[in-house]
Amino acid sequence: MTPLPGARAVTVGEVAERLRAEQRVLAVSHEAPDGDAVGSVVALILMCDRLGIPCGAYIPGDAPLPEEYGFLPRLGEVLRGSPPAVESPTTVYLLDCASLGRSNSGAPGAEGVVRVNIDHHHDNPGYGELNLLDASAPSTTALLYQVFKAGRLPVDKEIATALYVGLVTDTGRFQYSNTTPWAHLMAKELQESGVDVVQVYREVYESVPLPKLRLLGRALQRAEAHAGGTVVAAWLAEEDFTAAGATEGHTEGLVDVLRQAKGARVAVLARMKRQDGRPVTKVSLRSLDGGVDVSAIARQRGGGGHVQAAGFTAEEELAEVLSWTVGQAVERL
Repeated sequence: MTPLPGARAVTVGEVAERLRAEQRVLAVSHEAPDGDAVGSVVALILMCDRLGIPCGAYIPGDAPLPEEYGFLPRLGEVLRGSPPAVESPTTVYLLDCASLGRSNSGAPGAEGVVRVNIDHHHDNPGYGELNLLDASAPSTTALLYQVFKAGRLPVDKEIATALYVGLVTDTGRFQYSNTTPWAHLMAKELQESGVDVVQVYREVYESVPLPKLRLLGRALQRAEAHAGGTVVAAWLAEEDFTAAGATEGHTEGLVDVLRQAKGARVAVLARMKRQDGRPVTKVSLRSLDGGVDVSAIARQRGGGGHVQAAGFTAEEELAEVLSWTVGQAVERL
């Protein structure tokens, strides 16, 4: 996708100035949301509340949101399923969405509806009327935090916690290559704003629902090594979700366990699910060292993401999609 005619890049200061003056906001993120997506949406909802701005929220998909983020406030207000109608004047803030397709919000909307695209994915084409893009940012919540700081907006404990969730999950608990000095400085400042880092760790990483553990067990039983163990792949069928009592939301982070296999450079998790009543295959990809750009694989199927973390949805059967994905990964080693 090419940038919109008239689209322009904006600074954090310009976004902050615009946010203060908003009349109505809709916060949107991508399907199969991770911690950065959920944290960004919650942080913006809360900031709009502090500023007295009416704010709705939408994340596509019909599966429950990942339970590990359920301790964050206001998640019950997030709309799911079909995108809501957007009336003028509204600014749609698209957060952590590498492409419009992943937000299920591709239509331009009514006159007076402006899209502000805030993201740190390297392959984001700048599809909004206004685009705040920085691939060097450790998370989209880090960009939001810069916006809030530039506008001297009130970052209280609740907002800081939502921002921290995005930061800690997207940096892999400050272990991935996007863990910059700025990431540590932001964590320090958020903790000074009241974030209980022990609580966040326990909620996100040590409160795993039993259905998710069952689902992980079934995936690990299917794990197979390819290309001398450099590519590790697993799959889940519909009956696995039924047997585990799990939903799509329980797949969040499972592929990161596969990437822990000794010698693995790429991890692949494919699962068959129903979307709008039809079977589809969802794929998550991880690259251990960035030597394989998994976002390039995902883009070939209409998905996207980061060099080291990406995903896509395909219409073909699971076995066919998994074989193709593994083949693409092996070719790029």
